[in-house]
Amino acid sequence: MERRSLLRAAVAGVVGVPAGARLLSGTASAAPAGPASYRVLVTRVDGGNDRVMEFDRNAPSFTAPYVKWELRPGWGDVLEARCRTSAHDGDVVLVTAGDSPSKGRAGIYRKKDKKLLWSVPVGNYPHSIELIRENGAVVVAGAGTKRPRPDAPRPHGSIHLYTTKNGRIGTLSHAASYSLTEAHGVLWDPAYKLLWAIGRTEIRRYRLVGSGAGVRLREVGADHRITIGGNGHDLQPDYTDKHRLLLTDSRHVYEMDKRALKPTPLPGPLGNRKHVKSIVRHHSGEYMWAGVPDGSDSHFGGPDIHFLPPAAHRTCGKGAVTYKARIATNAYQ
Repeated sequence: MERRSLLRAAVAGVVGVPAGARLLSGTASAAPAGPASYRVLVTRVDGGNDRVMEFDRNAPSFTAPYVKWELRPGWGDVLEARCRTSAHDGDVVLVTAGDSPSKGRAGIYRKKDKKLLWSVPVGNYPHSIELIRENGAVVVAGAGTKRPRPDAPRPHGSIHLYTTKNGRIGTLSHAASYSLTEAHGVLWDPAYKLLWAIGRTEIRRYRLVGSGAGVRLREVGADHRITIGGNGHDLQPDYTDKHRLLLTDSRHVYEMDKRALKPTPLPGPLGNRKHVKSIVRHHSGEYMWAGVPDGSDSHFGGPDIHFLPPAAHRTCGKGAVTYKARIATNAYQ
């Protein structure tokens, strides 16, 4: 995921549903009776079409005629978008974006009028952002700066903590940064009171200590970090089970019981799918994912958002490149 030039060279003609998008067998709950009904946030990274778009899950396609809400930050490739509720500013959308490892930005918009409440430059390729509603703190995952060679990890990956004295988003300021190689995802867990973070080959857990502007992160289990085999990418809830997380890396899609702390590939073809950029499970039992299509040279993704079971997809249009798909809910789990 270095630059737009790589992206544009890969997108032409990439369409269709990958062979791996068959029924997921052996999962914790049976396939829903029919398609679930919910809103979907999609991030786009295809040049001048960089944006966040919201659709009804059952729209005929995820294209312009069916957009329910749209945001164009103007910061480059949109690498993350998620909905949250803030203590003082109502419903908000968290966004990270950037065109290169040295140029990026994180921000928070009020959803109803798209007013930018806060933003900050992030110099190490911001890939994810989370709001901790209990105290108003924000955490941003920075994947790192330019790779010294194509197969090397990005240097200077970290998670950045921003705190506020009064809980208002507009007063956020940088408090601390914590090293994490190729940090790609962060997720607040209100049930376990943990911040989960995923990096190149490991998942870390942090507790929040202190209050107000003095909040800091303290790692839990540093002597027993959770490891994965590929390059870690996404970390999201399973809305059917508060004790379960879903994870992706360059090799697999995993499920993990938060009590056992052992990631295992999902049963069925989805568990062995490579380069899935986002994964989530709706409370109906339906999985939604986005990733690089089979045979594509893209470092970002393809034109479709996928669902199963049953296997289905929605296209974002010819030439579109989607990076992540999120359930448009303020719920953390």
